[in-house]
Amino acid sequence: MQLTTEQLATWKRDGIIVVPNVFSPEMIVPALEEIERNAYDGLTYAEYQAKWGPQPDALKSAYEKNSDMQRLAGPFGKAVHFPTGLEAVDKLIENEAYLAIAQQLLDTEEIRLGYGQIFFREGLTDSRHSEHPWQGYHIDNATNSPLPPHPDWQRYGYVLTAIFPHDIELDGAPMLVCPGSQNQLDKIWARYPGRAGGMGIPDLREFKGELADPVPLTAKAGSVSFRSSYLVHAAQPFENKSRQRGWMGFHFHRADNDDWCKTTRPVPGWGSPQYMKFVAQTTPAVRRVLGWPTPGDAYYTPEALARLEQAYPGIDLEPYRKTSKT
Repeated sequence: MQLTTEQLATWKRDGIIVVPNVFSPEMIVPALEEIERNAYDGLTYAEYQAKWGPQPDALKSAYEKNSDMQRLAGPFGKAVHFPTGLEAVDKLIENEAYLAIAQQLLDTEEIRLGYGQIFFREGLTDSRHSEHPWQGYHIDNATNSPLPPHPDWQRYGYVLTAIFPHDIELDGAPMLVCPGSQNQLDKIWARYPGRAGGMGIPDLREFKGELADPVPLTAKAGSVSFRSSYLVHAAQPFENKSRQRGWMGFHFHRADNDDWCKTTRPVPGWGSPQYMKFVAQTTPAVRRVLGWPTPGDAYYTPEALARLEQAYPGIDLEPYRKTSKT
């Protein structure tokens, strides 16, 4: 998928774009079902609402037994980080059009995955927002990078993506973003220096007239938002408590930024069963994003291919054999 001139201009100006119809219903519907059942202890969202809606105190007692990290994937979240082991969710990264957009925004074919994570909130249990609407604004750069934001945000930041498995509307707690703020961090830094990659704003009203007013990030199912790691944003409460707001987020950076963009939430260990299984079954393009050499690289000698076959049982190495150098 090739971005239009207008989309690229919007990206450079706003630090965020929403691209519709990147994922087909055939990919999105099963992913949403897996995300919901993972979030709601095996239930669909409708079943969860019917069971827990009438008993909020019991729900609170039940979901508080789950850790804060697990609740990022929903009140009863189990799998959180990629590879999740949820097949339809993990396969979303194999969409070639999706990866091509990330490559265009990072201005290189050599991109790497920082991490992937399910983010899921819903109205009955939600508390991931500040008390006042001017609080909670921050950038996400510290999630992956220990370095403070650089003036050249396109070169030294990274891209956070959100794949939307369902419609997110105004009453469903859409994220609030300040368009263009990725280019205005000098104003924040001048007042709050030393906050490194996690630069936050105690009170957004201080920057009235300096930063753009926040706008809600709404989207249709199958859309993807691409957001600079330097963009100022915040959560907001649900207007409609019967709504849910979720996405699968993969975060990408340039390969030549790799040394400082994988620090706090890396892809799970190379030896984990879900990682081994995913890598054995995925595409060469995704393995490249995970750091494997491109097919045709001198790495793929007959000896190396034999060892890969042992390391990843069931892997199809034909794309590497066809172009390997002997």
